[in-house]
Amino acid sequence: MKKSSFWSDASRCGAVVGAVNVLTTLIGMLMPSIAFVTGLVNFVATVYLLFYFTRKRANLFIEDGFTYSQSLGFIVASALFVGVVCAVYQILASNFLFTEQMEQQLSTAIAELQKTGVYQGDMIKQMASMMRSYMFNPISILWSQILGNVLYLGFLGLFISVGTKREPVLFEIQGAEEPSDESEE
Repeated sequence: MKKSSFWSDASRCGAVVGAVNVLTTLIGMLMPSIAFVTGLVNFVATVYLLFYFTRKRANLFIEDGFTYSQSLGFIVASALFVGVVCAVYQILASNFLFTEQMEQQLSTAIAELQKTGVYQGDMIKQMASMMRSYMFNPISILWSQILGNVLYLGFLGLFISVGTKREPVLFEIQGAEEPSDESEE
């Protein structure tokens, strides 16, 4: 039961963390004046939810223990699902919901690259084409979101796993008795 529910638990954790990430990103896009606050809320909520779901998973392994690597593995598996949820949002946002804003961001980035003087002529056209592909192509969005979330949440998992690992219960204390006063004799 414990092993078969691993992917189910990881997908549930990933869906919730991904939904929070999408919601805070959407609020930040709609209200740019509070984008910093929504980013901070996103970070705190992500850390809390990863800790909560990983601790919940660790509680299934009270007798066997839940090692650091099992905890980190669960977080990385959850990050795969977070990446998929965030990729779906990013694909919809860039191709349907916020196309004008994404085009404006792309134009601004290209203009900034031209100002530096590093990229000129054909190089700037290639860079613009590559950036357009990265921002609007569903396959590149999917892979970049999955890879980015695995790296980011995996890094957070290095620290979260310290608090969520469990040592195995080696000896179960049944009916612990009060120590006798034999030493007084």
